[in-house]
Amino acid sequence: MRTVFTLLWTCLLMQPAWAQESRIFRTQPYLQSPVDGGVTVTWLTHVPVYSWVEYGTDMAHLSVARTLLDGQALCNNKIHRIRLSGLEGGKTYYYRVCSREILAYGAYSKTFGNTARSEFHTFRLPEEDETDFTALIFNDVHKQFKTIDALYEQVKDCGYDFVIFNGDVIDDPANEREAVEALMHYNETVGAADVPVFYLRGNHEIRNAYSIGLRDLLEYVHGKTYGAFNWGDTRFVMLDCGEDKPDDHWVYYGLNDFSGLREEQVGFLEEELKSKPFRRAAKRVLVHHIPLYGNDYDYNPCLELWGAMLEKAPFNVSLNAHTHVYAYHPKGSLGNNYPVFIGGGYDLDDATVMVLTKRGDVLKLKVLNVQGEVLKEMEL
Repeated sequence: MRTVFTLLWTCLLMQPAWAQESRIFRTQPYLQSPVDGGVTVTWLTHVPVYSWVEYGTDMAHLSVARTLLDGQALCNNKIHRIRLSGLEGGKTYYYRVCSREILAYGAYSKTFGNTARSEFHTFRLPEEDETDFTALIFNDVHKQFKTIDALYEQVKDCGYDFVIFNGDVIDDPANEREAVEALMHYNETVGAADVPVFYLRGNHEIRNAYSIGLRDLLEYVHGKTYGAFNWGDTRFVMLDCGEDKPDDHWVYYGLNDFSGLREEQVGFLEEELKSKPFRRAAKRVLVHHIPLYGNDYDYNPCLELWGAMLEKAPFNVSLNAHTHVYAYHPKGSLGNNYPVFIGGGYDLDDATVMVLTKRGDVLKLKVLNVQGEVLKEMEL
C-alpha cells in the first residue's frame, strides 16, 4: 500500500502545475495605435498561454480576435498583442482579454491549464469628421512615479480621449522587469485599458540593454517610431529626433545611425505635408521629444534637416520636451512658424502636464504644474 501511495504521489508531482486564474495575468490590457478603424490590445501574462480578445458593441453578441502569424496562432508566449479591426467610429465597444495557460506544447500534443478572463473594458474611436477631443500629454517623467501621480491628480477629471507620452518616460530600461514596472504604472494611472495611449520615443528610451525590447511592449503607429494619424478632423504628426549627441560620440560605441533615421523622415515629411489627410485637416499638431526651436544644445541636426519644410508648414502648435524646463515660444520668435510649447522635467518643482482640447473649430492648450497652477492657456 505504501509503495502504491508513493507511486501515485510521484506521478502527481510530475504533472504540470496549473496556474491559478488570478495568477495568469501579469498586467492589465492597454490600448495602442487607435488608427485606421482599429485598435491594438496588449497585455502580459506570467505563464505561456493562448490568448484572444472578445469584443463588440453588444456584450451579448461578441466577436473573437486573435493574432495569426503565417497561418499559426501566435501562442505559447507571455506578451500578447491583438489587433481589433473594422471598428466603427463613434460607437462604444466592450472587450475583455482571455488567456488559456499552455502547460505543454508538443509536436503532436498540447496540454492546457486554466483560462483567465479580464473584466470588461470599454473604448470609443472617433468618427472621421468628429470635431471634439481632449488629450493629455506627459513628458520626461523618467520613471518618477510620484511626479506622474501628482500631475495626473490635476487632470484626472477632465474627460480625456487619449494620452500621449512624449518621450523619456521609460528611460534607460535595463531589463524587461524594469520596463514593465514603469509601463504598468503609467497605464494604470491614466486608465489605458479604456483610453488609448501613444508612447513616443525620447532619447532615453534608446539607451540601455532593454531599449530594443521596448518594441515588444509598445506598438508604434504603422510600425515606425514616427508617423501621423487623425483624431477626428485633427491631424497629428509625430517625429523621432533620435539621440541628442552625434552618432560617432564614444558613448554609443558605433551602434547608432540616427543620421539615417532623420534622413528617412525627410521623405516622410515631404509626403505627409502634401497628403490629403494633412491638407484637409481642420487643425494640425506636431509632436516630437527634442525641440527644434528653443533647444539650447549645440547639436540640432533636426532643424538643419527639417527646418526648411517646417518653417512653411501650417501647424497650429508644436509640443516638445527634453530640456526639463517649461517654455513657451510664440510663433515667429525663434524662426518657428507655429507656437512651441516645451514641457518641464521630472522634479516636482519643474514637472508639467499639457491638456490639448478641441471644441468645434477652437483648439486650446493648457499647461499645468503639480500644484494645479495654470502656467499657460491659449487658443491655437
